[in-house]
Amino acid sequence: MEGKPFITKYKFHKDEKKETRVLESVRVGGVHITRVVIQPNATVGNVYLTATNLVFFVQVGRVHTKFVQTDGSKEKSFDLEPNSGIIHVPPGVAFGIKNLVDKKSVVVAFSDRPLHDHSDDEPFHVLP
Repeated sequence: MEGKPFITKYKFHKDEKKETRVLESVRVGGVHITRVVIQPNATVGNVYLTATNLVFFVQVGRVHTKFVQTDGSKEKSFDLEPNSGIIHVPPGVAFGIKNLVDKKSVVVAFSDRPLHDHSDDEPFHVLP
């Protein structure tokens, strides 16, 4: 145990490159934790991730989510708010998230790769 810190405090790195959302992310061990602050009535996502496993839940607000198998064989939608549960999006499933309220909504995501590194994002229109 000698040489290991007792407590480690991490800072989120902010990505404000898109008008529709703010990503605040940090890596702890092998897990990437991301807060996605979604602007009122905005849509984010509209991609599929080729290699990233993603798990998320709504912390604040209310969102509409839609998931599409990229070959078009399956489709599923949910309206989510805090305490609605946790969603797992495996690689190869396209998704879109739309904020349904006139205030910012916050989605918290955990992934095995960084969401702000678009190296495995593929555009896929899911939601307007």
